[in-house]
Amino acid sequence: MEASQPPRARLRADAEGNRGRIVAAARAVFAESGERAPASRVARRAGVGVATLYRRFPTREDLVEAACADQRAECHGVLRRLEAHPDPWEAVRGMVLRMCATQLRDRGVTDRALAEVETLAEELGRLDAILARARAAGVVRRSVDRGDLCLLAFGHAGVVAAAGPDPGPASRRYAELALLALRAQPPRRGANVANLPEQHT
Repeated sequence: MEASQPPRARLRADAEGNRGRIVAAARAVFAESGERAPASRVARRAGVGVATLYRRFPTREDLVEAACADQRAECHGVLRRLEAHPDPWEAVRGMVLRMCATQLRDRGVTDRALAEVETLAEELGRLDAILARARAAGVVRRSVDRGDLCLLAFGHAGVVAAAGPDPGPASRRYAELALLALRAQPPRRGANVANLPEQHT
């Protein structure tokens, strides 16, 4: 017969379990209602008391930071994989689709990215590298840069907010149109490629 777990170990395990439930609940609540959602709603979703939540996360900033940490790590991994993708267009396509999927799942992600932009140097560097490789390969328009992706992100956030209780179809259509806008158009037959205007490159 196995020895029972020591009381102190049980307490530590219970505390870690509470922490994990609170963080998961915070991610879900913030995705639904934004980061100003009441702590009581997070605690209720996690199945713990408000006092337990505040023992683990004394301030709202502590809770937001913990809720966003996994998402940032996931973003790092995705961008690393896309930067190494052998197909430059598929890397751009994956980046746009991932952006839209994340905004669809988490309504507060755009505001958080704006608030934390100064801390996102690594992510922005990878994004720039993905776009630079795609421009060099001739698969996106020569003028496309990080600013265009920011505009697409703001536009998609607006579409999701305005699309009602089921924004999925509108999100997918937006992503399709965004990719069409980014992709370089093949030169017209018989056209002098050197003289093509920017919108056809």
